[in-house]
Amino acid sequence: MAGGVLLGASAAQAAGVEAPDVGAVATGRGGANAARPLDGLAFQYNPAGLGWQPGLRVTVDGRWAWQKLSFQPAGSDASVSRGGGAFLVPAGFVSYGFQTRGPISMVTVGVGATGPSAIGKSSFPKDGPQRYALVDADYFIAYGSASIAATFRERIALGVTFQLVHGSAKFSQAVWSGTSAGTDPQLDALAKVDVKNGYTPTAVVGLSGRVTERLSVGASWRPGFSFVGHGTLTTDLPYLAQSLGGRQIGDSTDFVIDFPTVLRFGVEGAFGPSRRLVVEGDIVYEGWSRLKTIEIQPQGIQVRGDSFDITKPLPNIVFQKDFHDAYSLRLGADYLLIPEHLVVRAGYLHETSAIPSSGVSVDFGNWARNVVSVGASIPVAAGVIVDVAYAHHFVASQDVTDSKVVQIVTPCLSPGCRDAAATTVGNGHYEASLDVLGVSLRWALDDLRRSP
Repeated sequence: MAGGVLLGASAAQAAGVEAPDVGAVATGRGGANAARPLDGLAFQYNPAGLGWQPGLRVTVDGRWAWQKLSFQPAGSDASVSRGGGAFLVPAGFVSYGFQTRGPISMVTVGVGATGPSAIGKSSFPKDGPQRYALVDADYFIAYGSASIAATFRERIALGVTFQLVHGSAKFSQAVWSGTSAGTDPQLDALAKVDVKNGYTPTAVVGLSGRVTERLSVGASWRPGFSFVGHGTLTTDLPYLAQSLGGRQIGDSTDFVIDFPTVLRFGVEGAFGPSRRLVVEGDIVYEGWSRLKTIEIQPQGIQVRGDSFDITKPLPNIVFQKDFHDAYSLRLGADYLLIPEHLVVRAGYLHETSAIPSSGVSVDFGNWARNVVSVGASIPVAAGVIVDVAYAHHFVASQDVTDSKVVQIVTPCLSPGCRDAAATTVGNGHYEASLDVLGVSLRWALDDLRRSP
């Protein structure tokens, strides 16, 4: 007999675990927002951009994301598709820029928060062929932030955002509980993880400079960090395991996933009379190679078979990921179509995948992608602007023949038996896409409507 647990992982940067960028302005520009961002979400992209924002300013942003993801296992004509609907990512920031004298021309301070750039909820059939990778998931990570930026002689700005990362992860997955290799749903256990982390510190450091009146450059750096959650691991055992006295003792567990170092570099140029056209190109590096594994670390959990009076400790459950570093090229443009009334924008992004072919699964549908986007800004009152954006992510289909995604197998609790061999479950055809709609409201006591 086998009795048991557990489960794989998704949690929440783009090419690896997370999906698109936050903010309607950045979304409309294909994510090119590192050189001299002039909305409140500069705190997340490049906090030095806050140094160019005088007076009191408020940004409230919401982004809705719809992800499509389907899987057709090798040798089958049937496929399963992701459910879960749209996912809302909120963000907000309040800042105040103080005009000063001397070489420091302005100091800006601000506070705010943003949710993750992740697809937080998903669900699949409980008996579908994807069930050994994921049945359902609900993730949320929030970045509480405080920023300070200073501008020197109106030419160079430096900024830093201090952040506390707090979030939760709930997910479930089928676990093979048969005595030999197989995929019979009646011999599956359903493992459920529900964890939260404390408050993990990180930061974003940025630099922005005006080379000329029409040319700006900027760069930012966020160090990698580890998300360590603590909570519970519970298991619904199949009938056969229950009839033989299989049960779980204890439910405390830790959950560990690493997030990457992120480097951004951007160049922005203004063209034409009154700077009517602004074009920016960015390069973004995400150090996903630090994510080798995702781990469930049971804290004293045991599995027991009463029929045979056997108890075994549940070892760490390790999901081998072996992610690669990822790179993206981003190009965005703003055009002042109707002075004082309408700015239109568009963007393009190409990003490599952090996920090797052998690790492709339904948990993270963020492979190599091309993104096209459009957007607009409309002043609706003195100092008040509404930004809207739409982006479609063309995600490369995956035909996997070398999968290393295998079942988690429960410990064997019969005398003298060996654990069942794990079946490879990741080979097959995967398709994905993503649509994003963003809306922002910006308000300032001074004129926010710069000529783009």
